[in-house]
Amino acid sequence: MVVPQKSGPCVDSLYLKSIMETIRRVFRYFYYRFIRLQVSQESMARGMALGLFISTTPTFGFQTGIALVLAAIFRCSKVVAVVAAQLTNALTAPPIYFATYYLGAEILGTQFDSSLVNDLSMDSLKQLSGEVFQALWVGGCIVGTILAVVGYFFVIGIDTKAHRQLVRAKLAMERGKRKNGPMEEKID
Repeated sequence: MVVPQKSGPCVDSLYLKSIMETIRRVFRYFYYRFIRLQVSQESMARGMALGLFISTTPTFGFQTGIALVLAAIFRCSKVVAVVAAQLTNALTAPPIYFATYYLGAEILGTQFDSSLVNDLSMDSLKQLSGEVFQALWVGGCIVGTILAVVGYFFVIGIDTKAHRQLVRAKLAMERGKRKNGPMEEKID
């Protein structure tokens, strides 16, 4: 004997609410887990430096994976490294890569040969791509090193300032407790 299932707007909405509640709980769990990460100041600063360096290299499309692997090797914050590596995205990649190419080409002393573009043979494409790739790497490494140093000290400075404010707040609370005494005595 088959028992008919009750169906209707009330049952369906309860089922949907239960699914939505489960999804909300899962997201909340991972959100709080992310917020409560116990990461040292040094680890976050190294992650920022690593991510910023990777973001300027011509590895577009592979930056997240490279950042994760190198963050694990160098024992720095993976989250910060991946977020910092997203500096080059679809909107920012063209100006960043143009600037790094220009810098690299100036340092290497190469000039863009427009005749290679007009002649679309495999040899000209290999020569063109090799020169462009070298210039991108040289310029990217220089810009990346500068950004990495700035990012490292920026994170160290922010974290140090926040730590000092936290210590001051705790000291002020302790002074207030000692000066006023326990709360139970004040009520009488």
